[in-house]
Amino acid sequence: MTACDYLEGKVLDHVLRNAAYTQPTGLWLALHTADPTEAGNIAEVVGGSYGRQAINFNPQVNGTAASSNGQNFTNMPNVTITHFTIKDAQTTGTGNSLFWGVLSIVRNLSAGDPLSFAAGQILISCD
Repeated sequence: MTACDYLEGKVLDHVLRNAAYTQPTGLWLALHTADPTEAGNIAEVVGGSYGRQAINFNPQVNGTAASSNGQNFTNMPNVTITHFTIKDAQTTGTGNSLFWGVLSIVRNLSAGDPLSFAAGQILISCD
């Protein structure tokens, strides 16, 4: 998992320039069919009933925070999912990408398939 350009800039300004950074009011898990890059805005899934899912995190332990709730995507399109991002907005095509990462297992879905991630399955690390 890597911080996206938007968050990197906000953290640098907050720490080095004492510029305020307002914590997002919510976080959402978004899925991607290709590397979204550090911009975090490439190849988000579209179709079926896909929609970003709310995600929360436990306090970090040794530089890693694990998701504290599960996410359930239903009625997915025919798609291969390779990456994910953590966003600060629920609606596809809006908001900022905060983190991005590669799925440990590529998910090949047929139209109508569900996809779930259990609590603790999404990890955010800083090294």
